[in-house]
Amino acid sequence: MTQGSRTVAVFVGTRADLGPLSPVISALADDPDVELHILTGVAYDVGSLASTLQDVAPRARTEGRLHALCPPVEHLDPHAVVRHGARLAEGAARLLPELRPDTLVVLGDRWELLYVVPAAFLLGIPVVHLHGGEVTEGAVDERVRHAVTKLADQHCVASPDAARRVRQMGEPAERVHVTGAPGLDRLASSTALSDAELADLLGVPVLRPLALFTYHPPTAEGEVPVAQWASEALRATLDTCGTVIATHPGLDPGREEILAVLEQAALEHPELVVVESLGSRYPRALHAVDVVVGNSSSGIIEAASAHVPAVDVGERQRGRLRGDNVIHAAEGYDAVRAAIEQALSPQGRAAAAAADNPYGRGDAAARVLAVVRRAPTGGRTKPFAEIEGADR
Repeated sequence: MTQGSRTVAVFVGTRADLGPLSPVISALADDPDVELHILTGVAYDVGSLASTLQDVAPRARTEGRLHALCPPVEHLDPHAVVRHGARLAEGAARLLPELRPDTLVVLGDRWELLYVVPAAFLLGIPVVHLHGGEVTEGAVDERVRHAVTKLADQHCVASPDAARRVRQMGEPAERVHVTGAPGLDRLASSTALSDAELADLLGVPVLRPLALFTYHPPTAEGEVPVAQWASEALRATLDTCGTVIATHPGLDPGREEILAVLEQAALEHPELVVVESLGSRYPRALHAVDVVVGNSSSGIIEAASAHVPAVDVGERQRGRLRGDNVIHAAEGYDAVRAAIEQALSPQGRAAAAAADNPYGRGDAAARVLAVVRRAPTGGRTKPFAEIEGADR
């Protein structure tokens, strides 16, 4: 630490935010003027967070600077989420005054942010929010994201359309920064795994086409047949591809039903390999696959940088900005199969090969770091910025 140094806390709940945040975490860990602390408490305890950081951001794995606000969540339904949220809030109330960070950095739209960000706000800790202003109309995360925007002090958004929405919410223009998506930094210098490397990783020979499959619960649609939809999308993928890598769904209600579908399918299909996550191997694996299938943001945000066609299933990502590599499919076997066949066609592959990524070019972390370094100087109050010409 040097004179003029700052203490920065970063909150990570699950792999959904740790993966995209890892380039920012690494940049903060490398800055001699930053004392970095990482907070967790949903999917990780201190030990599992340290192990995961060793894989994705090893320079941030500093003893004494990893902190669990509470033990990991054990069960997921709406009632359990609220109970666990209270534990997160209690942990934040205990730890944040002790650490006294100059800034808290958070990413995205996960439910756990509703319990961590208000604590920082009430304690007067400036919040830097990444990936605000985006649209995912098929997930309750949409409203969480916008709520965090109003509590945050600085906004590192991934695209100009997201910046426009944040300003539309009354945020002053000088607090909104188009940095790009930091998760793309992981892809900028990555090369594809060879089929031999993939076979070593997966434990099975690789047959083309190779698919990466991730299906999350569509949380904004009420009671839906999540197991049936996940099963039909997976079956369509297995019937059109040679080898399928399936990663676990996120920590949302409905997760257990999807995991049961994956586990049963793996017993019946040796060409299906189910992994919790790909971790640091994700960028090279993404470059190596022929198609991404499911309803994860990775197909929308990251796949274009690898020039891989992506099939976006259902409504979870409805409204989100996307590149020309993305093909939408309604829920159901027939729709998903038709979309995969289109994605794997010469026309689909050509569109993906030529696609520009609207979320940036893989140079976001340095821009985010610059915003974080000056965040404490932004002032406690935040005027509401009227949009000129808007109806009153």
